[in-house]
Amino acid sequence: MKPIQMFESFFVAALIAYLMTPFVRMIALKLNYVDHPKDNKIHAHPTPLLGGISIVMAFLISVLAKDQIVAFPGLKAMLIGVSILLIIGLIDDKMGMMPSFKLLGQFLAAMVVIKSGVRVEFANNYYLSVVISYIWIIGITNSFNLLDNMNGLSAGIAVIAALFFGFISYVNAQYAVSALSFIIAGSALGFLKHNFPKANIFMGDSGSLVLGYVLATIALMGKWNTYVWFTSLMVPVLVLGYPIFDTTLVSVMRIWERRSIFQGGKDHSSHRLALLGFKRFRTVLLVYAICVFLGIEAFLVTKTHWTTGLILGGAAFLVMLALGIRLSLVNTTRFGRKKGRDD
Repeated sequence: MKPIQMFESFFVAALIAYLMTPFVRMIALKLNYVDHPKDNKIHAHPTPLLGGISIVMAFLISVLAKDQIVAFPGLKAMLIGVSILLIIGLIDDKMGMMPSFKLLGQFLAAMVVIKSGVRVEFANNYYLSVVISYIWIIGITNSFNLLDNMNGLSAGIAVIAALFFGFISYVNAQYAVSALSFIIAGSALGFLKHNFPKANIFMGDSGSLVLGYVLATIALMGKWNTYVWFTSLMVPVLVLGYPIFDTTLVSVMRIWERRSIFQGGKDHSSHRLALLGFKRFRTVLLVYAICVFLGIEAFLVTKTHWTTGLILGGAAFLVMLALGIRLSLVNTTRFGRKKGRDD
């Protein structure tokens, strides 16, 4: 598959999502799919949801139009999982949903792809591999859901991660995985134009759950061939390092403060960065830069000796650990909503 075909997949998906989003916004307003300001959220005005529909539709149309990837092993299972999470997200966006039911939907979506043979291969142990695969898919799916707390954050991170997955898999001649990555990147980018820096629509759970799920599955589909197995495992962990970092930070801090990890709140890494003096626009750009840094590290791991790969991975871990320690010291009770602004 030539590079121009990858660009074509990316561009078509982005165009579909971009053109479809205003239409979806009108539907959201008519059906009253609207996210109203709350104490645990930072937006100041009621904003339509359902942006996830444009992302999912752009992804599905673009994937099904590519004969080269329609027959790719695990693709049908992925699309079934996408459908499950889209329905779960739409229900949650409209009327809310207990965390246990939401988790059940994520488990079913993960089970579909794992049963199809898409899973991590860990220490030649089937059962351990399956358990790790469940944890990975459900964890990354939730991490993108949690990251959807500031304009452009979740969608932008998805674009960056997908582009790195696409580039790395293309260099390794995994063209179907690369095409899937560029398609989901384009789908998220087309929506992002309507969501950042100012948002006239949110993606909602129907979008954030699907983005996390697709990227988690792509990470398992790819063969991130390096010199040794543990540096191969490092590649997707680095590419999706920021979602992992944010979820870990929030979970650890809430457990430390004896609060439920499932509750909403303004205590995410993005909120903490804003409290350090960054405007929300610059906060998102800073997170983008961190994601690019981690993506470059992941690419370098695939092209260097395993010892160098370990050093690169260790350096990335220390940087994120230092950032996590600094952000953990921020008093999030000071985060207030700015009336009429989201910048």
